[in-house]
Amino acid sequence: MDAASSREIVTAILRDKRCPERMGVHEWFWRDTQAEWEKQGLPPGVDILDHFDLDVREVQGSYFRTTGRPVDDVVLKDEGETIVLVDGWGAKRREWKNRPGTPGPISFELVDAAAWKAKYREGLRSLDLRRFPDLAGTRASYARLKASGRFAVYHQMLFVEIMRRAMGDVVFLESMVLDPDWIHDFCGVMTEAIILHLDYLIREVGKPDGIWTYDDMGYTRAPFFSAAYYREFIFPYHKRIAGFAHDHGLPIVLHACGKIRPFLDDIAAAGFDALHSLEAKAGQHVVEMALATGYKMAFAGNLDIRAFEANDPKALEAEIVPKLKAIRGRRIPYIFFSDHSIPKSVTLKTYEYALELFRKYGRY
Repeated sequence: MDAASSREIVTAILRDKRCPERMGVHEWFWRDTQAEWEKQGLPPGVDILDHFDLDVREVQGSYFRTTGRPVDDVVLKDEGETIVLVDGWGAKRREWKNRPGTPGPISFELVDAAAWKAKYREGLRSLDLRRFPDLAGTRASYARLKASGRFAVYHQMLFVEIMRRAMGDVVFLESMVLDPDWIHDFCGVMTEAIILHLDYLIREVGKPDGIWTYDDMGYTRAPFFSAAYYREFIFPYHKRIAGFAHDHGLPIVLHACGKIRPFLDDIAAAGFDALHSLEAKAGQHVVEMALATGYKMAFAGNLDIRAFEANDPKALEAEIVPKLKAIRGRRIPYIFFSDHSIPKSVTLKTYEYALELFRKYGRY
């Protein structure tokens, strides 16, 4: 066992931007991965994060409702293999019932600034405890994790993610050009709503070890919008959220899928302490990005999921070992993580071998 706890290891990496005795280690798993791995020998019903001795834990229930109306999704139609749901923005989507996959949008109620002002804006301007699904459960989870020695985080999505769910890609992207005042107003109101509710959690539940946020901003070949648009529409609100975290002495992580390399300098300037997931298939490399930011940030991810899915030890070694050696040699503060998450197509044996490689090469 390491002399330092998970909390101490990850705090050194994220908050202090230094390299402790080893790299951190964390992972996300698709919802059907564990069931498949139980067929391959994983103990049934085990806590998968504890089983693999991973460092980071989400305080359950900290991911509060950021929809216009603070309600859970409602199933409108059961189609057999899929269901149709409507969320608190009035947005309808189709999802698989029994397997993961990207939701398919159907329609959106929030299509312009008039709908925003008439139906949603004012309801987001004050604290609403209905946005927390289970405060008692959140308090219990917080207490348990703080006693465990793991690095406990509050999770929350940010503005690009929220806009994509609330109004859809077409309206959100077109409105950056056609109605920029609305986009600024939306992001500003959502920023203050997120801060208001995070502040409540910190005061009434407890101070976590960090905050992990989500804002996917790219396809594999290009971002959703230009670097100039990031600076105009997203940067001010990212900076506000990061500043709030730092006011509380908390490191803040940004998860951003896709090719977000054109935003890198601005993401660092906004104040995020770490960036995840550095998708390899988008042509991004953790060492290049660390050097480009002048070691202002820590990093998590960048291990190409395609090497895991090959289920070939040599392919896995070729992906993991050179990167860990380069990270160690350059002394980059880093958390071992795939470049997104682990689907059931990755075998249990493959993931266990990945952790063996981490234990062998993941010490500074």
